[in-house]
Amino acid sequence: MTDKLIINARPQLDWRRRILSDVTTVLLWVIWLYLWMPAFRKLQEVIRLRLSFQPAAAEVLEAVNPISISHSLLALLGTCALLLLWTLLPKRRVTTTHAVADLRDYADRFSLAPDLVTRGRNSRISTVHHDENGAIVGIDAGVEHLH
Repeated sequence: MTDKLIINARPQLDWRRRILSDVTTVLLWVIWLYLWMPAFRKLQEVIRLRLSFQPAAAEVLEAVNPISISHSLLALLGTCALLLLWTLLPKRRVTTTHAVADLRDYADRFSLAPDLVTRGRNSRISTVHHDENGAIVGIDAGVEHLH
């Protein structure tokens, strides 16, 4: 079993999809930061002028104007168009299945006895004990499920 119990399908994507995903993510972050630029500029001005809290808060909040109807409609239509374009992307059939972690994998990963993991899974309430580094050192099973 791999070191992580988290499914990561990124290595299974071809390079074009990975680049498209990365470029899209960067583009959306840039747009999000661009939308915050008026507030950042006002905040920078407030810091430069060394204003006290109340006048500074008023200055920053005045910079955040409500969005106009035309911009709202443009954002709505743009989002709809992007979602429609997304549905046109070619579907990729799954050719391999993800490895399913079994009880032994979880027990080995957390260095626990398999019966502790089983009792923790079967109980309605479990208490998980950790050491100072955050590693699981024990599981106390509480109320058992009625089977």
